[in-house]
Amino acid sequence: MIREITAVVWTGGPPASWLPTITRLLEVSDISDVVVATNDDLGLPEHPRLRTVLAPSFGAVVHEVASAGANPLLVVTGPVLVPRDGFVTSREIMSGDLRVASVSFLCNAAGHLSFPHRNLARRHAIEGHDETSLTRLLRTRDPAVRPAPIHAVAGPATLVSRDTVMITGGPSAAFADDPELALVEMMLRASRRGMRSMLDPSTFVSRPWEDQRWGEAPLQVRPNVRRLRELHPFFPELFRDQMRDSTSPLALVLGTAAAKANGLRIVIDATCLGPVENGTQVQTLALIDALARRDDVNWVGAGLGGPIPRYAEKVLSHPKVKVLATDGLRFPPKTPRADVVHRPFQPGKVPWANWRGVGDRVVVTIQDLIAYSIGAYAAERGKWLGYRDNIRDGVAYADGVVVISHDVAEDLRQERLPIVDERLFVVENGTDHLTGDEEESFPSELAARGWVARRFLVVLGANYSHKNRDLAIRTHKLLQERHPDLGLVLAGVAVPEGSSRVLEAAEGFGSDGIITIPDVTSEERNWLLRHAEICLYPTSAEGFGLVPFEAARFGTPTVYTRFGPLAEVLPGLPVASTSWDPAALATACDELLTSPDLAAEQVAATLKAGTTYRWEATAEHLVHAYRRLLSEPPRVEPPRKRPSPDRSAGAKIAGKKIRNKE
Repeated sequence: MIREITAVVWTGGPPASWLPTITRLLEVSDISDVVVATNDDLGLPEHPRLRTVLAPSFGAVVHEVASAGANPLLVVTGPVLVPRDGFVTSREIMSGDLRVASVSFLCNAAGHLSFPHRNLARRHAIEGHDETSLTRLLRTRDPAVRPAPIHAVAGPATLVSRDTVMITGGPSAAFADDPELALVEMMLRASRRGMRSMLDPSTFVSRPWEDQRWGEAPLQVRPNVRRLRELHPFFPELFRDQMRDSTSPLALVLGTAAAKANGLRIVIDATCLGPVENGTQVQTLALIDALARRDDVNWVGAGLGGPIPRYAEKVLSHPKVKVLATDGLRFPPKTPRADVVHRPFQPGKVPWANWRGVGDRVVVTIQDLIAYSIGAYAAERGKWLGYRDNIRDGVAYADGVVVISHDVAEDLRQERLPIVDERLFVVENGTDHLTGDEEESFPSELAARGWVARRFLVVLGANYSHKNRDLAIRTHKLLQERHPDLGLVLAGVAVPEGSSRVLEAAEGFGSDGIITIPDVTSEERNWLLRHAEICLYPTSAEGFGLVPFEAARFGTPTVYTRFGPLAEVLPGLPVASTSWDPAALATACDELLTSPDLAAEQVAATLKAGTTYRWEATAEHLVHAYRRLLSEPPRVEPPRKRPSPDRSAGAKIAGKKIRNKE
């Protein structure tokens, strides 16, 4: 790798304005020497790495310094503060490919390379950062973004390879009046030979306003563009296209860098938040809360289709959470622009055009393929096929797909859904949304039945057929032979299609030891989990399986059948059923009922497994996925509107004139 850089400073304007630039350059360890070209007395102190030369012309100085050494040149054409951490990433770019003629940097005022707002110069960088801290953040916050090819260099400092100067002869004397423009023209000559100009998206340089008040960037001045067009007819079209194209390499790296520096703007489809709180609602709120707590997230929008439910008030009142009203699934026109729109549960009929108008990337979560595979959950055959189409479309059209376990990822592959592995992210749910200290409320139905002090098993979850609540009843019957006082509580909403209602009625006919509660509040759920002997979880289809972790928070062990995702997220528990045979489930329950120590081990092992799955980690992995997707082109690119090739090069080269703004 290139070890050292020679800085060449072409001074102009008030001499004092260059002192901060030169002082900073001398502080950077990978700059071996600083050559200052000037016709003025800058009053510089002596320094072993500093020398001053007379300035006959910009091109002559650059060529002379390049000829005298082997280092690449950091050519400085305007007052600038470079990062104290130096140019390690830029040196890697240039060392990695001899064809790299130049490396440009992010800058608050650099025309089309301006940052954090593309094509818009600012007098200040990002609030709370200087060039050093911002560079450090860009280099340490994932993902590591590849350099981007650019059609024109820009900014007050550019790293130029020695070969480029020697091959081209250096900056042309015809552009001696504007050194920054002279570098642009030299790189266009280099491009004719196959040389490349690159942007280092991990290095930020600051252009001070007070030292030398800059005006428009050279390429925002139409006569300059016309001059370049006369020599390089290909240039204006390429430059204009790169400025405007939202999917160009330049746009992608600028967008990713802005998300790193400013924090992500995330919109979550939270239309599942209705009057009933089930697993999907718990997961969605836990995710919103975890994302809002991150310092690399700017804000989180929660799209609701109705009023805020009581159980969601605390999370949605976080200062970084914006509640966004939706019309169905559509966001209104004034919805703030986001980096990502994410539906963290099964995709329905997504209004893709509307969502792409809100976020730069659209992400969907596939929690499982249960209803995709079980046709009984649809009232009509056509609705089931429609549901399957929505899942397929979600996988096909989303920029990224999140699944909540490796088991679900394998299901997607087995079903041959149109997934691209590079856009598939396994991000497990967190399990720490409950602590075990939450408030509880005794279910009124238990009081009405006189179960104030009765021992019981609890089954939590809707009566979907795959939850196997009828098997829980059969298991309970077997256990009553040894534990006659043991009751069974089935708590969960009744679904309209594909339920186990009939099977439950048949198995429980004539029994007085079973209570069915159609729905429970959060506080009633907490009471059931805290006071049950065992949480019986005979499900045979899951995407992840939160219930055992929730029960363990309240000190209650769970009995389940070890399969798929439960085997993945709950390995090594002392007790688990080997099948769904009620006799096997009853045997596992009996082990825990007769051994309090074993029950305690079961809870401890569950909690230990849960330490791997925290909502903080879920948010961290999602943020990584979001930024990774921002660094790559969208899966469905927007239509490209190119100007007619016969338009004059100078006409509306950058659309409206870009003014320097705060």
